[in-house]
Amino acid sequence: MPLVLAHRGANKVAPQNTLPSFKKAIEFNSDGFETDVHLCKDGEIVICHNYTVDATSNGKGSIDEMTLAQLRQLDFGSYFSKDFAGVTLPTLAELLEITKNMKLINIEIKPPLKENDLVKKVVEEVHKFGIEKNTIISCFDPECIRQVKEIDKSLKTGLLYEEDDLGKEIMSFGVAKYCMQLNADAAHPEYFLISENEINDLHSNNIAVNPWTVNEKEDIIRLTNWGCDALISDVPDFCLKVLEEMR
Repeated sequence: MPLVLAHRGANKVAPQNTLPSFKKAIEFNSDGFETDVHLCKDGEIVICHNYTVDATSNGKGSIDEMTLAQLRQLDFGSYFSKDFAGVTLPTLAELLEITKNMKLINIEIKPPLKENDLVKKVVEEVHKFGIEKNTIISCFDPECIRQVKEIDKSLKTGLLYEEDDLGKEIMSFGVAKYCMQLNADAAHPEYFLISENEINDLHSNNIAVNPWTVNEKEDIIRLTNWGCDALISDVPDFCLKVLEEMR
């Protein structure tokens, strides 16, 4: 059975990418989680999906132009529910403090809009917490994958792709071949872009397959039967329930 990774935490029951959403994922017995990281103005690694705080807080602005202290003043919970009023965005270190014992920690690097040390600092944080064996660093930008491997070739990496120009290029070239060129350890396709034959091809080259975002019962069953290694889901509790029924 595949591992179940909570996408941005259990984001249907708590505000995405906040400590409450990851604590809920733990309560649901998720095997791990997926989260997104940026570097803020003063060099701290913070957790947020978007490049700006506009959609998930009561503030406005780009994360890379705000200090951690400025970000901490914002409310990242009220947009979701008044029950989460006052929730702040976490740093990667704060998140790892509560989740470092999970089976698989998927840290997605958001490609920096301007050159910075995000990749290097994420690798350093993984080493600091001693979670090298149960961490995979993923990114949509192949260059970020290369950078991770240049810093530490033993760290697992996952190539994210979707149905855009780069994704079409990856699929046209051959997903397994593209991953092998990058020395990537896993393919992270949008769930409807992968076929059973491609999964078999990836597995024959010792490359894992961790699709996103797998929320519907028929997709959970299909991708499980095709042998995916992990399912990244907005509804980890439901996903686990379906897998239990399959057992």
